[in-house]
Amino acid sequence: CPGAVAAPPRGRAMWQYRSSRIAASLLPRSRLGTAVGDSSSLVAGLAAGQLLLPRRWAGCYSRIIKRNRVPFVDFETGFPKAQPPVQSVVGAFTLAKQQKLERLLDATPQTTFRGRVIPRLSCWKIKHSGRNDLGRICTHHKGGGTRQRLRFVDFKRGRKDIPATVLRIEYSPDRTSHVALVQYEDGVLSYILAPLTLRPGDQVLASETANIVPGNCLPLRSIPVGSVVHNLELRPGAGGQLIRAAGTFAVIITKDSEFATIKLRSTEIRKFPLDCWASIGQLGNLERYMRFKGKAGVNRWLGKRPSVRGNAMNPSDHPHGGGTSAKHTKRPPVSPWGILRTGFKTRSPEKPLGLIVRRNLPGKVQKKYGIAR
Repeated sequence: CPGAVAAPPRGRAMWQYRSSRIAASLLPRSRLGTAVGDSSSLVAGLAAGQLLLPRRWAGCYSRIIKRNRVPFVDFETGFPKAQPPVQSVVGAFTLAKQQKLERLLDATPQTTFRGRVIPRLSCWKIKHSGRNDLGRICTHHKGGGTRQRLRFVDFKRGRKDIPATVLRIEYSPDRTSHVALVQYEDGVLSYILAPLTLRPGDQVLASETANIVPGNCLPLRSIPVGSVVHNLELRPGAGGQLIRAAGTFAVIITKDSEFATIKLRSTEIRKFPLDCWASIGQLGNLERYMRFKGKAGVNRWLGKRPSVRGNAMNPSDHPHGGGTSAKHTKRPPVSPWGILRTGFKTRSPEKPLGLIVRRNLPGKVQKKYGIAR
């Protein structure tokens, strides 16, 4: 009847309709008029694999980054960057080398900068400690704390083959390790994680042919076996996700044609693709765990709220409560709801390990051999 609206397509007709719309949007404008009219041929072409949809990458990949490389043009000359320097230090950077370097640098300790952070490389931290996305408390004894500015740290080291000079070492309130403010040759400022032996005035470089010295970033393919690394990528181009806390490091054990086997700080042994990037050296700020806080107010500055021992409660409030003695917990340590607080394995034994060669050792074994505190 006149004025009636056609019902939308359903089932297979709906799939053909959507496929023809997608395929028409992928074709050039000159062929658009002939393409939309013949939807059946487009659907047949899609089924035959003639028209391929564009491949979508994860959000961690930027449009200007191709294989984890940021384009660079010298602003003074207008020409692309020069060839990277020739690699001169090719030996593995081991813990023994780092200890010798530490003794040479005893006269110049790694002191942090006493001043304000660069506003354009930081932002105020939004407080939501212990809350989920609905604002409900999921973790008790967290909240408050002093205001903090988050530093924008370059975990990808995206500016490849461009030397940078370390200007200063800074304290970062949002992480345990220190950060280093570096300036590239074209004037760009950036923050990177500061290794233990990095000092102001040193030059760092992210390149496939960089020297094996602390602060430089290379793919695992170019790092020799036995080297100490940090800021390790899980997937090529995704940026460093492992070994970023203060004093941590990983050791490259072996390498083959596809993977590098690395022992992590948690004693886990895992394989990584050779295209993953990592930085050389152990992270600094080793004395963080020896800090003497001095008063209870320091914990409030850090966002930790007071907690009451379960031993001091009534049996109706906590499984550890009640009794005439407070010298034992009356059962293995649990939460107020009876869940083990020391942790328990939740991984299915039937689940494959994938690239994991060996899971991390139990906590008692680590304490027995001095691996854990």
